[in-house]
Amino acid sequence: MATIHIDDSKPFPYFPAEPNNKRETFADFCKRQALGLNLVSDEMEQEKREQAEMQELMKKNCERKYALFYDNLDLIMRHRDEIRGTPRYANIDVHYLVRGGGLYVGPLVTTKRFNFTGTIVNINLKLSTLLEIWDNAQFKVECNCGGTAVIRSFTGSPLSGSSLATAICPNCKKEIHVKNRSFGGYYSLLHLMLDKDIESVSRKIVANWTFAEVNYNKKVTEGKDAKWNKAGSELHGDGEPCNLETMINELKMKEFGESVYSRT
Repeated sequence: MATIHIDDSKPFPYFPAEPNNKRETFADFCKRQALGLNLVSDEMEQEKREQAEMQELMKKNCERKYALFYDNLDLIMRHRDEIRGTPRYANIDVHYLVRGGGLYVGPLVTTKRFNFTGTIVNINLKLSTLLEIWDNAQFKVECNCGGTAVIRSFTGSPLSGSSLATAICPNCKKEIHVKNRSFGGYYSLLHLMLDKDIESVSRKIVANWTFAEVNYNKKVTEGKDAKWNKAGSELHGDGEPCNLETMINELKMKEFGESVYSRT
């Protein structure tokens, strides 16, 4: 076997020896690094710190929303049909409400990030999708109070198929531990439903863009000035988004108004 000897005491490639053109050896470089050579700029370190702070803030935000949602689970389940039929409610991001994972497959993914020509787009599990998941027998448990609890976390193994899950009852708020259900039944359904949300969002964007192009070409055909407007200016979304806090408040106000009306 041939042996290659590298002499790192000489610069490579060769540079003419000049007073201001000194090259250090790799060994000297390692020594400087051990003494605290900064290979990352201060600006890059600052960006890392700020990103970590934002992630911590987002984590606390999701934990607060998690508690708020399950404290009002009875309200949400009473209005589940209305939520599904109201796009601003149905499309609320709830990726933080179901937790799971298992051996060999890692943690459950309920949000996916895509990079489209430098633009980052997150597509998350939607509230209407979660309500649809909870309609599946795999995710429902009968509670002793007479209500129907829903699975909100699970763990297990895809090899043995065993699992351990926790469910919460919207009526009595009791937490129930569930054993011996198929791990694949939990994991595969959630994975499938997230893919369904991704497909839905992608198709909606394509449809909206097609509609925008039609409107733009129509204006050009009519002879309207399109010099400063392109098809992108005709692209519109689904209106103002709605957050979980607003939805809960609106549903509570609706029930309050209905109770007052029923007493008059």
